Amino acid sequence: MLPFWLTSFVLLLISIIVILKTIFSKNKSTIKYNKNNKALYDQKLLEIDRDIENNILARKDADDIKIELKNSLLEYKIKEDSLSSNSYHSSNNVKKIFSLILILLIPAFVFGIYNIIGSPDSIEKLTLTSNIANSQNNSEQLASVDEMLNRVERRLLDNPDNTDDWLMLANSYLVLERYPESIRAFENLYRLVGDEPSLLLRYADALAMANSGVFAGKPAKMIKKALLLDPENTMGLWLAGLVSYEEKKIREAIGYWEKVLPKLEDGSEEQNNIKKYLEFAYQNNNIPREAQKPELKSRKKYSIKLNIKLSPNFDDIDKNQTVFIYAKSKDEKNNMPIIALRKKVADLPLIVELDDSMAMLPSNKLSDYQSVRVIARVSKSGNAIENKGDPIGIIQSISTKSDETIELIINKEVK
Repeated sequence: MLPFWLTSFVLLLISIIVILKTIFSKNKSTIKYNKNNKALYDQKLLEIDRDIENNILARKDADDIKIELKNSLLEYKIKEDSLSSNSYHSSNNVKKIFSLILILLIPAFVFGIYNIIGSPDSIEKLTLTSNIANSQNNSEQLASVDEMLNRVERRLLDNPDNTDDWLMLANSYLVLERYPESIRAFENLYRLVGDEPSLLLRYADALAMANSGVFAGKPAKMIKKALLLDPENTMGLWLAGLVSYEEKKIREAIGYWEKVLPKLEDGSEEQNNIKKYLEFAYQNNNIPREAQKPELKSRKKYSIKLNIKLSPNFDDIDKNQTVFIYAKSKDEKNNMPIIALRKKVADLPLIVELDDSMAMLPSNKLSDYQSVRVIARVSKSGNAIENKGDPIGIIQSISTKSDETIELIINKEVK
């Protein structure tokens, strides 16, 4: 950061010097004019000498003319010098005042504009990201990265609620494989942000990496919570597949990865990696690909059509608040959703159809139940966990084979 400010200061100083030099440069037009007068005087003298040689002008008359010319030139020069001097001193005072104003205004203007459109933190973050990405094996540059990270750490001592700095630390330490520091940063970020899906997933990834790539325990729970909040999250589905494979739930892992595959760009590195994992899962567990096809055929046989509405009693509710829609087992002890959707109050009324393709777990699908319980709840906190006062609507039993569109009204509050 110091080289940037030094360079900026030097460039600013050079700019001011150039401007001042231009302002105080002498007026060359007067000098040039005086030179022209002298040249004209010399030319006249030559002409007089030629006139004497050609007997056109008497020598006495010629001498009188020369004296007169010399006096005229001298008189003009005295007047010109006097005027130039007065003009110079007058303009010089103006220039001094103008220069002083410029010296004060230019730095103020430059740094004022920089404070509006620039950011020293942005330069630091950009440099940090570049150094981490390109210099993990260069000890000299790593020392520079450490210095920047230490500077961010010190900055957080003064402002411990700066989420941008905590995120930068967490991701930087994760890339550097300094997992304990990364976890500490993620813990502080989680304290400030809460259950945000992408944060939960990155946090879980850091915990697993610190534990030799094992997701069992807290990382697995965080991944499941993230999927509850955002069931279609690509990273969430990918990590959930790893968790299921680790738990020897091979078909479940395959289901997650099959669900991720169409979300990725064709031919991308991510898609190719998922295909390799799928191929590995099929081949090393003796699972023929055809085994998945019967499930595809049965998907459309089991579905629930809902028309979700908000009671007029809640018309004053914030339109940006989150609506969670769940299909769950009728056994209230089993609170794990079969299907979970996330919408906004602004989307209501909403017609939606739930089917097996939307199942959170391949091993727990709508087609595994004859009937289910359906819930639609407005979360005032944005959290997947029910809170007292949240508007809610519940249908205790809906057939998974019904072709009817069932009306679900959010008309009560969580007690």
